[in-house]
Amino acid sequence: MMSESRHYFIGIHIPEQLAHQIKTDIDQRSGLSFQKWTAPSDYHVTLVFLGAIPKERLEKIIQLLENLSNEAPAFPLELNELGQFGTKERPRVFFAKPSESKPLMHVREKVKESVLSAGHPVEKRPFHPHMTIARKWNADQPYEEQAPLRKEPYMMEVSSIALFEIRPKETPRYHAIKQFTLHK
Repeated sequence: MMSESRHYFIGIHIPEQLAHQIKTDIDQRSGLSFQKWTAPSDYHVTLVFLGAIPKERLEKIIQLLENLSNEAPAFPLELNELGQFGTKERPRVFFAKPSESKPLMHVREKVKESVLSAGHPVEKRPFHPHMTIARKWNADQPYEEQAPLRKEPYMMEVSSIALFEIRPKETPRYHAIKQFTLHK
């Protein structure tokens, strides 16, 4: 039997307390009908999706991310707006959107460079930072645009980024197997 190859991504973990706050606010909304809901423990913002990757290459990436973390400072992240991918009426992905601050885009760029210089491909699609809340609209009536989650945005300090391993059969599905503390 072939062993399942493991898939990985590099991202920002949303702290537990904040994740539960967001989930509570989402649960108070009516009319949201999706097939799959992300568990709050799995809330994250992907910086670069790696997919399946050879061990040596993964180790090279880890090394490059260690270097990067020494020269990238921690930064604030603000989440509040909602968005969706897919058709307006039947979104494929429903998400909270972090504001595209300079530090966030800078870290994403640096992570992308690290992955590319380790010889691993990065998706060509433009980067739209998002935190997936749910997938696959499944009601008969069309989805309606949602207002921001609340008046004031959710704030968090991004003091580390992580390498996650995806374990589809477990909850949480995403395991941070390596943390990289940001410090300048």
